[in-house]
Parts: sequence; structure tokens; C-alpha cells
Amino acid sequence: MVAAETLGLPLGAVALKIGDSSLPPSGASGGSTTVGGVSSSSRKSAVNALAKLFDAVAPSLGTTPDQLAAVDGRVQVKNDPSKSLTWKAACQKLGVKGISEMGENNQRNPGGLNSSGVGGVQMADVSVDTETGIVKINKAVAVQDIGLVINPTTAESQIHGGCIMGICAALFEERVMDQQTGYMLNPDMEFNKLAGIGDIGEIIVHLDITPEHDKRGPVGLGEPAAIALITAIANATANAIGVRVPEIPLTPNRVLAALERRNA
Repeated sequence: MVAAETLGLPLGAVALKIGDSSLPPSGASGGSTTVGGVSSSSRKSAVNALAKLFDAVAPSLGTTPDQLAAVDGRVQVKNDPSKSLTWKAACQKLGVKGISEMGENNQRNPGGLNSSGVGGVQMADVSVDTETGIVKINKAVAVQDIGLVINPTTAESQIHGGCIMGICAALFEERVMDQQTGYMLNPDMEFNKLAGIGDIGEIIVHLDITPEHDKRGPVGLGEPAAIALITAIANATANAIGVRVPEIPLTPNRVLAALERRNA
């Protein structure tokens, strides 16, 4: 998407190639910074490539490279669409040479596209059955500031996924380790339960999209959406029953034990 917008092309005109050792190497993807890192390097390489294309096209349009723009699949003189070439015709000016450019993601460079400082607020509405100890999630609301949102649909989907992970961690998932060997004792779906559709409740996602946040560039998304809801659910449960359950997941037996301590 970043390359297509930079080059003034439709998304379908960009061919993505990954996972081949013949391609240039890249850094690791992690820490919720994939979109920021890929966007920054893709943008820089596309800008560099476009500059070389403008150098090749400018003489035929009777202008200088700095007066050209790539818009809607054409290379044209700025503010004068009548002087333009289709993308294909512009690329033919390269002859047999072609263009190959690389871009890097360097957060220490002030000119980079991505930055740090992700933020958000998550809220949970729960019901607790004091006879069975079952905690039911009614509604979760996630408000996230992730800087410039490249694709709102996939960003919202990722936050939905993060909320589901938070619900699973707060209510169901529990890793049981052998203290002597360090092995996990329940590495299966029989004893390490995951949430089903009926366990999730309503999830509302709001992306805080403002010009001020857009100026920061892509910040990061992943862990921020998966962590905070665990605490929100635990806090909501404590508000509901008047006592805190000190461990997660908030299983029925732990909730009942907390109620017994409160009553005692």
C-alpha cells in the first residue's frame, strides 16, 4: 500500500515478493513494529526509485525531474496533466536498464517514518456468578493510538484479535510448568482451554485517528491490544465481587476461593 501510494499506482500493480533467499536481506520482525519498519523502508526505496524514473522521463516531457509527479498511474508535469505519460510509457524510457533501489528503517534517523509511544485504553464489563464462580465477559472496549494507520480494516482486526487473546489469558489459558524439569505439563487443547465465540462477548474497537497522530507515522500494534484487557477484566471482577482474585486466569475455583476469603 505504501509503495503503491508513493508511485501513484493502484494496489494491484504492485507485486509483493517475500520469503526467498535470493531477495535482499532485512532485519527481524518483532515487538509490534512490523508495519512501521516495512512502511519506512518501502517508502524510502519507492521514493528513490521514483526519482530515477523522473530523471529518465523529464527530457521527453520538456521539464526537469523536480517538476514531475506520479498520479493515478501516470507520470505528469505538476499542475499540468496534459503533459504526461502512462506508467508503462514512462518505464519504457528506461530502455533495458530498469531500476533497483533499497530503503532502510532506522528509527534513530529523524527522517524516519515510524516512531514510538503507542498508547491506549481498554475497558471491560463483566458479570460474575457468585454461586459457580464463572466470570462472563459482556463487553470490551479498546481505544488505541497507533500513530498513522496504514490500513484501518486490518488494524481493527488485529485489535479484535488482541482483545480475544486478552480474554483468553484473563479467563481460560493457564500454562502449568513442572518446577523440576521446566517442561510444560498441559501443552494441548484439552487442559489449556481457549475462548469460543460464546465466551467473547461484544468487542468495540476505536482507532484514535487524528492529524496530530498521523504526523507521528506508524507507531506499533500487536502487544498493546493484547495485554491491557487482562487487567481490565481482573479489575472489573474485583469491582463486581468486592475482593480481588490474585491470580489469572480467573477460573471458577479461584473466584470462589476469593469469595470465601471475603466472607470469612
